[in-house]
Amino acid sequence: MPAIAKRKPYFVELLAYLALHPEGRTGNAVADAFSIGSSRAPTDLGHLREWLGTNPRTGRLHLPPAAASRTYGQTGVKTYQVEDVLVDVDLFRRLRARGEARGAEGIEDLTTALRLVDGLPFDYLRERGWSWLIDGDRLHETIGCSIVDTAHIVVLDALSMSDLTTARNAAETACRAAPYDDICRLDLVKVATEGHNDAADQMLTDDVFNRTDDHLPPIDLPERTGEVVGKQGWNSARRTGSH
Repeated sequence: MPAIAKRKPYFVELLAYLALHPEGRTGNAVADAFSIGSSRAPTDLGHLREWLGTNPRTGRLHLPPAAASRTYGQTGVKTYQVEDVLVDVDLFRRLRARGEARGAEGIEDLTTALRLVDGLPFDYLRERGWSWLIDGDRLHETIGCSIVDTAHIVVLDALSMSDLTTARNAAETACRAAPYDDICRLDLVKVATEGHNDAADQMLTDDVFNRTDDHLPPIDLPERTGEVVGKQGWNSARRTGSH
């Protein structure tokens, strides 16, 4: 489709916007989110509808007209609502929720969820786009915390079974997704410690205790980080001994 090919990043963002609002969005809401005229929104959504095509499961369009959406049938409000379009962030959240609900038997779901992660969430955003993401519930930030928490569970489970490879992969995945989070760094240190890696002390010093994100001296440890450090016995005496 020529319209899509020329402006694919824009239409990918438009699809993501609808997919991350499963309840549907009105034409005016789409226009406001993308800073376009209310008369243009239906045209762009029409191009997106044609691009997505027909849902093979139902025979309906993946993006029905606003007056044919599920929400319209339930509320009478014309909304644009995609059907059977699953984005990786939503799949991650579903796997995480199911895994946590299943307890010890759900660890495979959590491990599978981490396989969907290959770096910072929403890392490749269209220039001057995605303001609706940044101005909204800031999913690009909260999902990073979810990844760290999920990886932490996988790390602890893997270490309990002496599976250092799985533990390290989970911790490294979380660090790529949330490079400024201390918990995933501490998980890496714990993996190194379990593996009798002499670099563990240096990792603690460089990446946790003395870490700085600017030219200023290191800040005090966040409360949660301090609790983990204390629980593991990684105190100041340990740091002194590493020099």
